[in-house]
Amino acid sequence: MKQKVVIIGGGIIGLSCAYYLRKNGLEVTVLEKDDFANACSSGNQGWVCPALHAPVPEPGLVATSIKWLMKKDSPLYIKPSAMPQLSGWLTQFMKHCNEEDFKAGERALLKLSLSTLALYDSLQADGLEFEMHREGMLFVFLSESELNHKIEKLRNNQKVYGHDTPIVLSGDEVRELEPDLSKRIVGGILLENQRHVRPESLAKALMNKLTSLGVQLRSNTEVTGIERQDDKILAVMCRQERIEADQFVLTAGAWSGSLAKQLGYSLPMQAGKGYSITFSNPNVNISHPIYLGDSKAGVSPFQGAIRIGGTMELSGINTNLDKNRIQGIRQSVSKYLTDELHGESEMEWTGMRPMTPDGLPVLGKIPYWNNAFVATGHGMVGVAMAPASGKIMADLICSGETEFDIQSFSTSRFQKELKRNSPV
Repeated sequence: MKQKVVIIGGGIIGLSCAYYLRKNGLEVTVLEKDDFANACSSGNQGWVCPALHAPVPEPGLVATSIKWLMKKDSPLYIKPSAMPQLSGWLTQFMKHCNEEDFKAGERALLKLSLSTLALYDSLQADGLEFEMHREGMLFVFLSESELNHKIEKLRNNQKVYGHDTPIVLSGDEVRELEPDLSKRIVGGILLENQRHVRPESLAKALMNKLTSLGVQLRSNTEVTGIERQDDKILAVMCRQERIEADQFVLTAGAWSGSLAKQLGYSLPMQAGKGYSITFSNPNVNISHPIYLGDSKAGVSPFQGAIRIGGTMELSGINTNLDKNRIQGIRQSVSKYLTDELHGESEMEWTGMRPMTPDGLPVLGKIPYWNNAFVATGHGMVGVAMAPASGKIMADLICSGETEFDIQSFSTSRFQKELKRNSPV
């Protein structure tokens, strides 16, 4: 009899786990409390740029963020009214804003991401049809110092990890590539081997594939309780329905922390809200995804559309769309363009990135549980890391080990206070 797996959470990580588990022959059901891939998986930039992966907490961020705290158009904004509920998480976050932790986290992410492009190629080879672009990644800057700092960073990543060699461009060379960019841009960097996808198309392709493979995709099915015995989960409760399985995987993004509590598992998770605006049939022609180096915002061109986005807002778990943040993105992007961006229609969006205090995902078996696993906390690199994360979880569930080095993503790294008899 095939092993049954229940995946709790139908974002891009949950769908990827389902894909690799099903390809390994397991019987898979995915439970999503809302619509599939409708949270952080839907309106993000879709960058598949393994050369850029780094933890959010970085050296100097604490001092910089103090200047940003009360500015609603800053790259990082902490809502004052949310400070009490965020205080414990922020204390842990700030402890990781040091050189040693940042370098260790960056090394772990960059090593894991070496598999990213090959895994995306394998998805397409397996018949998944989604919008993927291979034009590379363009960085542009209004400041020489910011440009030089990024050049040094990317050259080091290439030297140490074998990622893309940065091609340094003058302002004029940038405008030769992208004529609709402003003359205020002093220079740029091109990474030729990076990619981007339209995340909605990727999610749809995974859902279509999973359906064809016999995976049960159940939307509007919220897990309300967990039935367990000793160190095993027997079933999850979805209102009055009881769903049994042999293995359970928690991939509920920013909501994972509250579900983990039901297992006595401490998972410090906060929502890092991002915002985007998608313009259909835009007046501006952009061919590369562009990182706006001074404002920390981004531009992603899709078929018949352009999406601009950015910011990191810490305001708790909520989907309130702050118009000031949206306006801040519009203003920051306008500095880099010759014309103000508009389209036939505009869609404003906000989504909650699942953020851990050290900025790294949590991948593996939940401590002290025999058949419970977790894959969450991917922050801003969920789309890029989804195939690797899905493969890792399938490896662990099917064989107990994986070829990937996941020590830095250990599920027990926040568990100093956990007691041996946690399952209750």
